[in-house]
Amino acid sequence: MHARIATCAALIALAALTAGCSSSSGDDKPAKATPKPSSTPTAAAATKAASNGPLAFGTGHYWSDTDLDGSHISGTTTVLAYTQPAKVGLPDEAADAANPEWATLEVKLCADKTSTNVQTSQGPWALGFPDDTRIEAPGYSGGGVPKPEYPVDGALLTPGECLKGKLTFDLEKGTRPDRVIYAVDGRAPVIWAVPKA
Repeated sequence: MHARIATCAALIALAALTAGCSSSSGDDKPAKATPKPSSTPTAAAATKAASNGPLAFGTGHYWSDTDLDGSHISGTTTVLAYTQPAKVGLPDEAADAANPEWATLEVKLCADKTSTNVQTSQGPWALGFPDDTRIEAPGYSGGGVPKPEYPVDGALLTPGECLKGKLTFDLEKGTRPDRVIYAVDGRAPVIWAVPKA
């Protein structure tokens, strides 16, 4: 396992997303955040995940909510691509999997022009598998991680602004997810189907 000195959870503007903080213990392994549960928002989400099955990659999910301060917050979240195996410049020893294979997930979030600022991070993202298990975004960052990285510790988007980036995952060789899950506290999870290899 990775040496992790500190992990903190921060309540952020977008319906209490989790932002992880980590520090290296002096070994040469990359920083890796550990997500923690966070509080639920003060208002329920105005939109729910599509009830007619998973979305296809490239299909955006529009969401709208009331932020913690009572202001309107909305945007569109999209899964763009999933790559496995992926070229990653991290040593296998950095992975949690015993026999790792690296993968990347490319995602995009756009804040509506009518929204207040939107905070985003890797916290709500996970990969789901046919055996009903999940791997949450591990928060890999720094050297050796494919660029552009999606922010681990969060980024603020102004109205009308978009952010695109990659999340890096380590999986047990021979496994492949069948879905991508975007689960913000207080909202129904949104699911995209991962294409077969």
